[in-house]
Amino acid sequence: MTRHTQKNSPPRQRRTPEQWAGASLLGIVVILLGFQVIARFGFGRSFSWLEEVSRFAFVWAVYFGFIVAAEADRHIRVALHLQLLPPKGRLMMLTLADMLWLAFNAVVIWHGYHFTISMFEFPYISQTTGINLVWVQMIVPLGFVFISIRVFQVMIARWSDGFDLHDARLGD
Repeated sequence: MTRHTQKNSPPRQRRTPEQWAGASLLGIVVILLGFQVIARFGFGRSFSWLEEVSRFAFVWAVYFGFIVAAEADRHIRVALHLQLLPPKGRLMMLTLADMLWLAFNAVVIWHGYHFTISMFEFPYISQTTGINLVWVQMIVPLGFVFISIRVFQVMIARWSDGFDLHDARLGD
């Protein structure tokens, strides 16, 4: 690559820890399920714990995907009306929607926290792996905490920089 092409090429985007965690967990799911398929159909042997662990990893990967979507402001929302509003109205409407989302997240975090604490007090043990399922269920309050942080960062960026006043889901 010449110096000229390096200069004109777009900057490489840095990956966030959430992207790495989600990709790693999906990789684990693929590896475990691939091994399970090979063991079952190639050798006539099945490992029940593989399916359960891959399911746990998949649930965590989905929550990390939610966090990545929140960071990129790519979550699902009804957005057709936003194009009809002036930029200031669009900013206010997006802020209102994000504030409602943060309120919902606070409720999920609150109840998820208490549910997690109760699972430490009264453990629910997986029959296949023998682990306390609190470690799997813990992603619910943790995931919503991280989602809330990312939503708050997007809100701050919108207000301070006028960042992305068009809705990302509508295209350009």
